[in-house]
Amino acid sequence: MIAITVLGGVAEPVAGFVGQKLGAAVEPVMYPNPDAYLQSFGMDEWDIAIGPRVLAPADKADSTANLWAISLVYVAAPGTEFSDVASVDKAGVKIGTIRGAPSDRVLTREIKAAEIVRIPLSPTIAADAADLLRSGKANVFGADSGVGYPAAEALQGARIVPGAFGTVLVAAALPKGRSPAAQALLATLIDEAKQTGVVQKAIDAKSLKGVNVATRQ
Repeated sequence: MIAITVLGGVAEPVAGFVGQKLGAAVEPVMYPNPDAYLQSFGMDEWDIAIGPRVLAPADKADSTANLWAISLVYVAAPGTEFSDVASVDKAGVKIGTIRGAPSDRVLTREIKAAEIVRIPLSPTIAADAADLLRSGKANVFGADSGVGYPAAEALQGARIVPGAFGTVLVAAALPKGRSPAAQALLATLIDEAKQTGVVQKAIDAKSLKGVNVATRQ
C-alpha cells in the first residue's frame, strides 16, 4: 500500500477484511511514495498489493476489479480565477503535483501549455501543497481529492476548481504467476468487500471527498 490516507488509509481495512476471510494475519507493507510502490512489483516483498491500477505493471501483476475511484482535482491559489479544469492549461500557469503519482502521469500526458512543478510525497503532503500555493511557486495544485480538499482547507482563500481532470482507479493485485484459484478467490473477496460495505465504510471513516466505491471495471 502507499502511505497516504486516500490509498493506504482505505486499503488497510480492506486488507483486514481479506485477512479475516482467509484466517490469516495481515502485515501492512507501506511505501512512502508512488515510485517505491511501483518498484516493489516483482521484488517478493508482499503477497497482495492494493493501490492505483496504473501503478500495477501488467507483466508483473494480475489485478482484480476496481475497488474505489478517486477524482483528480485542482486546488486554485487565493486570488486566482479558473472557471473549470480546461482553463488551467494556459501559458504562464504553474501546476503543482506529486512526483510520480497518477496525477503526475495524467498531467504529463495532457498538459500542453502550462508548466508542471513536482514535489515529493510526504506525510504532510496537503500542507506542502498549500505552502506551494501560498509561496506563489504554483498557481494551482493538481492531485487526488484526498490531498486536494485538505490542501484547500489548509489555505484561506484557496478553492477547488470545478470538475475533475482525471480519475485514479484502485485495485488489488497478486504477483504474476499465482494460481487461477488464488486469483479467483481474491476476486471473490474483493467483490464481497464492495458489496457488503467494507470499502464504503473505510472511505466514510476517513471523511474523504471525491472518493467513491468503483462501479465499473
